[in-house]
Amino acid sequence: MTSQLNKIADYWNQRSFGYSLDNQEELLHDQEKWIELINRYLKINKGMKVLDLGCGPGFFSVMLTNLGCQVIGIDYSDKMLEEARNNARKFKANVEFQKMDVQDLAFQDEIFDLIITRNVTWNLEKPVQAYQEMVRVLKKQGHLLNIDGNHYYHYQDQDYSRAGHSDHQHMEGIDVSIIDNIAKELKLSYVLRPRYDIEILKEIGFQQIESEILSKEKTKEGKELIRQFLIHAIKQ
Repeated sequence: MTSQLNKIADYWNQRSFGYSLDNQEELLHDQEKWIELINRYLKINKGMKVLDLGCGPGFFSVMLTNLGCQVIGIDYSDKMLEEARNNARKFKANVEFQKMDVQDLAFQDEIFDLIITRNVTWNLEKPVQAYQEMVRVLKKQGHLLNIDGNHYYHYQDQDYSRAGHSDHQHMEGIDVSIIDNIAKELKLSYVLRPRYDIEILKEIGFQQIESEILSKEKTKEGKELIRQFLIHAIKQ
């Protein structure tokens, strides 16, 4: 546990209520598109053991549980976990939630069929260690799905600048300078993804690694900016 980890968790504690409102809207209206996206890369089977890594208010945990998976959702933010439990009750999903650092997983080796994570790896101090932990707890031929983005790459490349946090809802009263300042100290703010992640995954024991750009835009000069991406990888 580090002071930076606690600062990150404190920020997400502040964001938990508004973020939970977003997840509730997704659970009501957007599940079908996410199920379709996941099924492009692997078949969701009943009984599949799933780790929702950095689960936040529990969107994937609830959705996949209600599809018959055995899901454990982990997060380091107490209030995010509280919101996740509330959402699981609201949407009648029997999910196990645990407080845990995704960079130091308290699980035995090779127990999950799927690890799914969204908007998490970018704000990790030790992303390589986190990926090593993911490969450790996945079964052989287990799947990793990581949905993330180049959220703070403007610290490295000014073309990636964005209009603050205007693309997020329910941000009333949130001091976003906290996470902006934290991101200045994080490795993944300064590397272009998903290319960087793919090279790491190759080195630590994943195969059949593929990526998909989920959101992009172009500058006036025609330069393509990768905003959101998906990485799919299978453990050897």
